[in-house]
Amino acid sequence: MKQILRKRINPKTGHRFFLVALFLLTSVALYFSLPQDARFRYEYQKGRPWLHETLYAPYNFAIQKSDSEISFEKDSLLKELIPYFVYADTVTKREMEHLSKVLDRINSTGSKNNAQQNLLKNKILQVYKDIYAVGILEQDYINGSNLSQKHELKVLKNNMGSVTQPSALYSLKSAYHEVRSKLDELSLQFKDSKNFLDHFQPELYLSSNLVYDLERNRQMEEKLVENLSANHGIVQEGERITSQGDIISTHTFSILESLRFTYEKSRGENSKYILTVLGRILLVIMLLLTLYLFLLNIRRKLIRSKRDVTFILITLSIMIVGCSVVIRTAAFDIYVVPFTALALIIRTFLDTRVAIFVNTIAALIIGFIVPNGYEFVLLQITVGSIAVISLNKMQKREQLILTALMVFLSYSIIYIGISLVQEANLSGIDWLKIKWFALNATLTLITYLLIYLLEKSFGFVSDITLIELTFSNQKLIKKLAMEAPGTMHHSLQVANLAEMAIAKIGGNSLLVRAGALYHDIGKIDNAIYFIENQTIGINPHDKLTCKESAAIIIDHVERGVELAKKYKLPEQIIDFIRTHHGTTQTGYFYQKYLNSNPDEVVDKKLFTYKGPLPTTKETAVFMLADSIEAASRSLPVKNSETIRNLVEQIFKQKVEMGQLEYAPLTFKDIRVLKGLFHEKLINSYHVRVNYPELKS
Repeated sequence: MKQILRKRINPKTGHRFFLVALFLLTSVALYFSLPQDARFRYEYQKGRPWLHETLYAPYNFAIQKSDSEISFEKDSLLKELIPYFVYADTVTKREMEHLSKVLDRINSTGSKNNAQQNLLKNKILQVYKDIYAVGILEQDYINGSNLSQKHELKVLKNNMGSVTQPSALYSLKSAYHEVRSKLDELSLQFKDSKNFLDHFQPELYLSSNLVYDLERNRQMEEKLVENLSANHGIVQEGERITSQGDIISTHTFSILESLRFTYEKSRGENSKYILTVLGRILLVIMLLLTLYLFLLNIRRKLIRSKRDVTFILITLSIMIVGCSVVIRTAAFDIYVVPFTALALIIRTFLDTRVAIFVNTIAALIIGFIVPNGYEFVLLQITVGSIAVISLNKMQKREQLILTALMVFLSYSIIYIGISLVQEANLSGIDWLKIKWFALNATLTLITYLLIYLLEKSFGFVSDITLIELTFSNQKLIKKLAMEAPGTMHHSLQVANLAEMAIAKIGGNSLLVRAGALYHDIGKIDNAIYFIENQTIGINPHDKLTCKESAAIIIDHVERGVELAKKYKLPEQIIDFIRTHHGTTQTGYFYQKYLNSNPDEVVDKKLFTYKGPLPTTKETAVFMLADSIEAASRSLPVKNSETIRNLVEQIFKQKVEMGQLEYAPLTFKDIRVLKGLFHEKLINSYHVRVNYPELKS
């Protein structure tokens, strides 16, 4: 059944259906991320000229106060609010009774002059009574509010209110000093009790008896806020708001914001709502169509990859939907969202141009949602582009930290520039946004974690992973060095040669180096059957037929693929193992068999590698470097002429055998590669000076 379906469904048609379905799903996600209300048609900025035709009020609407104005008025009213305190009679009685009992106990154990002691007791009680009568404020209220801004307080005692000044009341500290002062006076009058009065602890009998009336004050605050007007004035229908070329002042900006708010909150008739829906659909379709055409014409290779297109659209959708949720819920400022992470992630796995283009599409869509779209789009496109360009290749962790610093500086400088253009003074800059930019840059560091998760989810391989794979302490590399040291040496030589070659013509040098180190791991199990691992005079192939020897040699590719999958190497590295011999033949055993059996019709498949052929610039360059490095070892004489002939011969053979048929190499690339291989091999086999013998 599956074979029948495969025959009926053209792979190209199936891929087109996949792309259509994927772009439609993305369109639905982005459609619902856009605002459901109508959008104001005009773009404007404070301090900039009005670029549209003269605007007249389409209907009556109120001029709304800004959040800062409302907050300022609210704070001003709350400062004028007289706070209520309740006189706690029970506190006074409790403390006075406690003090009286303590003094009675002292009198009973004191001197016999009871009249003197009673007089002292009454005077001490009177001191406390007078203080409590005035009132002691709660310490929490004194610590948590600015009493200097309150000119009056209202004290409720026995359901009767009286207004007093805060300075006329006591705090626990001032009450303590008052008692201490009175006791010092009494110690002069009652010299016999001076020792007792000096050691008397007044703070033990002092407590706050003026309690902040939380409920009553809350009600008063709510009443003030309810009566606070959210607007200041009304614009009449037909009234001129601004003319073309007029500079938008603070007052005009407030009127425009009020008109925009009123317009976007009123959906109007059903027909208008349907047109709004149609507009959102057209907007999303056109922006995604722009992205599709870019990939189709500029990055055709990506549009052919289901994985790459899915990755681009999923990351784009997540960023846009996430920003939409933040804007709608107003959980925090939109500039806290690490928007540049989208561009950095795409740059890590794809390329710079795609990252900048996707970042631009995302900024344009979100710019339609945020209140000040022009400012947002300008910031995000510029900062995203700077971040992508500054992070050329993320091979070290400090590169991401430097990029985060670059993001913060770019945000701050551009925002300050916009603010100076709009406000024409430093006081108009919202410095709180600089803090948001700092937090944004810090959150950009999560890109390092997201790269790991996305790499595992989509099967990408990042530069960081490639660097880790080339470490000498990797299990497979250590195993190769132990079991097949000659092969390991060959792999290192090819890695150096191929890495320099791909860097010369443009490509991923880290990928080539990692692929080179692992390309021959299939030789680990039968290392002795490969000449670079054999000791002098020992060759196990002498006991085998040519067909058996060829089978062992060919099998190292399949064994290498199996071993790579067992150790969970990335698919991009396994491609080097599969393709490094392409569909060439084991020339030595094939020629030897032909010489031994000149009259037999030979089945070439027995001596031919299964392939596939290299399809990328990296695998093609590596195939050439591998063949040339191996062949150069068999040259009896190694000089410029012999090496040049060898390089030409290898290139000619690969082309004639069709090994480079699917490789994206140009004639210029081939010319550059020939020259580089010749130069590097000459340097590798350079002649050393013979040291003269010491004559006695």
